[in-house]
Amino acid sequence: MQRFLVLLGTSLFGLALTGCASDPRGDAVNNIVILMNSAAGEIGSITKEVDKALKKHKDENAAFDLNEAIKATKKLEERGKEVQKAKTEQIDRLKPATDDEKVALAERYKSKLNNAFADLVNAKTELNKALARAEDLGADAKEKVEDLRTKIREAEGPFDALNRQQG
Repeated sequence: MQRFLVLLGTSLFGLALTGCASDPRGDAVNNIVILMNSAAGEIGSITKEVDKALKKHKDENAAFDLNEAIKATKKLEERGKEVQKAKTEQIDRLKPATDDEKVALAERYKSKLNNAFADLVNAKTELNKALARAEDLGADAKEKVEDLRTKIREAEGPFDALNRQQG
């Protein structure tokens, strides 16, 4: 998963550096940062649903149910599709940046992109911790967690597709 996030961040940064140095490029970078932050929020929502299921199981001795977390993966997938759309509608239409423009853009947007990337990494780390806690409940929970992991991988598909394009 760390590899996925590194590739995503690197790809999106590289994508943001293509094009001209005026407003369209800045708009594209800002849009990518917004989408990265939204993706981190969607991952956080999945984590919250896992935590709710753990709490309900513990407090109410209810069956461990990750259906709401699985539903939350759909929003992550939608966010990935939005990133793909931004790439095709904004970034791909820009002409390549010169070396000087790349340096200027990197200086200008590096901290925003790094912060958005760090938020993604932190959100994914928290999700992995929650999933590990859930797996500790036993064999039935491990099976449900594996189902959720599969849905998460599917939701990350649009992001992976971008990484392969940049490959």
